[in-house]
Amino acid sequence: MNKGTRTKQNINWNRASLLMKIGIIGAFINLAGDMLVGWGVRDTSITGIEGLVSQYLTISDSRLFCSAILGLIGAPVSVCGHFVIYKLIKPYSGKYAKMFGAGSLGLLVLGGSGVHMSSLAAAFFYKYITAASLETALASSIKFVCYFSLPLYIAFFVFWIIQTYAHIRAIGGGFSPYPRWCWVFSMPVGALLFTPISVFGNHALVNAITVGALTLGNIWALGGSLLMLSKAKENREKSLSV
Repeated sequence: MNKGTRTKQNINWNRASLLMKIGIIGAFINLAGDMLVGWGVRDTSITGIEGLVSQYLTISDSRLFCSAILGLIGAPVSVCGHFVIYKLIKPYSGKYAKMFGAGSLGLLVLGGSGVHMSSLAAAFFYKYITAASLETALASSIKFVCYFSLPLYIAFFVFWIIQTYAHIRAIGGGFSPYPRWCWVFSMPVGALLFTPISVFGNHALVNAITVGALTLGNIWALGGSLLMLSKAKENREKSLSV
């Protein structure tokens, strides 16, 4: 535990547990949206980028809409859990707490509307431009993504990197009541655990999990943080009693 611990701020552990659970529920709602749009089989007779996105041509408008709404709701709700992590870092390091908080604010603003909704809009556009003009569909869709989605993706991942760095550095460096090894409960670690499933081939479940890998990483991070919350409470109380 870092020796520079500050003791002025009290933590409501019951509220922290509740917010973490709300965040996990939000992440599962977001995952439902990811899997709803990812559930499908690609057309292996088509090569290149068109083959990779071919499954979106057969998704109904209602599925695209439901996936968009689930992500729009679930992604920002999941940030409730990250707010708890911010509160746990703050008494130990103002620097990393500010970085984590700034990154989390970016995820709150951009996660649902900027990334999830934007991705579904691109899939919707590609589906209908393909029906209208097969020859120009891919080029037009790439231009659509570059103009309207890519700037949001870049902004989102800048905030995500800031938050992830602060999360791993704070917990791994002892600037939180969590044991140092709990840095493994971070989003990139969780996403990497699920990404290799893509080697199992072109199956609906595999494709759905691959699409939801980052959200599964979020569930991993929040679930692990909730699981170790009692240990964080114990460590916090010990540091205050010294």
